[in-house]
Parts: sequence; C-alpha cells; structure tokens
Amino acid sequence: MAPVKLIYFDVTALGEPIRYILHYSDTEFEDERLTSEQFGPRKPTFPLGKLPVLELDGKTVHQSVAISRYLAKKAGLAGKDDWESLLCDIAVDSILDLKSAFSGFHYDNNEESKKTKKELALSTTIPYYLGKFEEILKENGGHFVNGQLTWADFWFAGLADYLNYMAGKDILADSPGLKALKTKVEELPAIKKYLANRPAVRF
Repeated sequence: MAPVKLIYFDVTALGEPIRYILHYSDTEFEDERLTSEQFGPRKPTFPLGKLPVLELDGKTVHQSVAISRYLAKKAGLAGKDDWESLLCDIAVDSILDLKSAFSGFHYDNNEESKKTKKELALSTTIPYYLGKFEEILKENGGHFVNGQLTWADFWFAGLADYLNYMAGKDILADSPGLKALKTKVEELPAIKKYLANRPAVRF
C-alpha cells in the first residue's frame, strides 16, 4: 500500500481536523506542511489548485470535508448507521457555517468594512451559532451526535484555535460545553501525543 500523505499549509485551519482523525485512527502518514512561498510553484499540481489534499493508494484527492468523511468512516467515527451519518454531516456543515461568519470579516482587505463585519459577527451571528451548539451538546451527552465521539467533534475541536485566531479572543469563554468538548478531544491519547509533538504553528 502506498504511503498516506496529507499536504496542507503550516497552520491548523482546515488541515487540523484531518490530522486529528488520522492520528486518532493510528494511520501512519506524512504530514507535509507548505509555506505560502512553497505553495505558489506547486499550486498547478493540485486539484483545483487548493489545499488540503490527501495522497493515498496512488491517488490524490481534495476537499477537506470529503477527505474527513472518508477517513472517519474507516475509523468508526461516522456514526453507527445512515441516520447518525447524516447527523454528522449536518453538524459539520453547521460548523462550517460558523467558520464562514469568521472568514467573512477576517479576509476582508477593507479595514472599514472589516471592522463593521467583525462587530456584527461577534455580537450576533457567532453567539447565535455557539448557543445552538451548546444546546445540541446538552442534548447529546457532550457530543454533537447521539452521545458518541464522531468526526463532527474532531472538526469543532480542530478548528477552534483557528476561529479564536480570527476573532482575536477566546470565543469559547462563555460556552462551557464546547470548551469541555475541545478539551475532551485534545485529551484523547493519540491527539494529546500529537499536540505535544506538533510543529510550531501560527494558529
């Protein structure tokens, strides 16, 4: 079997949930981290010119959610049946909706509109999503889906530091359930070991 390789930037962001799932499943893989300068010349070699990509079995695949779902199924993290698999998809899509609220202001190059968007997102949109997520966790034993560890939990925990970076503060300060879930995932032996040895990252 060809070795597995994850190619992403030298940050957490969309690559971290995938790294979490790979480490949790005890999959041996190469974690190739590119700088922006290294990415430029190689961009045409990647599907759609974007990262992350996963190389496995001699093939190269892209799209972070699709990669995560595939790996989660192999790792037993995609729910026990089709219904729970659907709930995982819904949770991850909702987490990505939350991320979009951050990206909407963080990547705005106009400082005036960026400030306005950030204030609105931090006062309205983001607290709304965090509140809904807290309710979901209370109903599901501290997890996103039916009281069990799934890739949805990995996606939230893996993205949390990136969201904090974009917000410029701890967005989980008033979200005890989400904070506890992040800690729970990070304390899993395989994830804890990875984090202890993780290369220095900007966020």
